[in-house]
Amino acid sequence: MNSLSVQFIVTIIITLSLLVYWVFNFIILYHLTRFGVGTLPKRGAIIFLLGAIALSFISFLFFVNIDVSILKQQLDRFGQKTFSAPYQK
Repeated sequence: MNSLSVQFIVTIIITLSLLVYWVFNFIILYHLTRFGVGTLPKRGAIIFLLGAIALSFISFLFFVNIDVSILKQQLDRFGQKTFSAPYQK
């Protein structure tokens, strides 16, 4: 498996998790604004939406700066160290 396919798989996983995150936020936001009585749930919904947008933006910035090849090397080294060592008491 070359690094391009690993990067593609990681991109797909992160994209799907971001989509699930936004659907979850929409469901909460919809229920707070639709079924909330008064202005307090609507204020909470606005704060929740702004927090969700901020967290998405921050996670996007961190994802852009990730070098997947270093991550693959670290996972390979962890797997070799964990699964190839004999059992010792």
